[in-house]
Amino acid sequence: MQIIGIILIVFAIADFGLSYMGINLTPFLPPEISRFSPIAIGLLGGFLLNIGNKNK
Repeated sequence: MQIIGIILIVFAIADFGLSYMGINLTPFLPPEISRFSPIAIGLLGGFLLNIGNKNK
């Protein structure tokens, strides 16, 4: 779970950074939702990291 969480957080950071350069990593989403995708993906990754830490 932790590896998936880390991957999602890295993807969210990349999506956020590349959006300023005009590159959309989530073109399959509508523009209104795609604007908030880094936040949602980062929160999901953080949630998975938190679950992974509680299982130890």
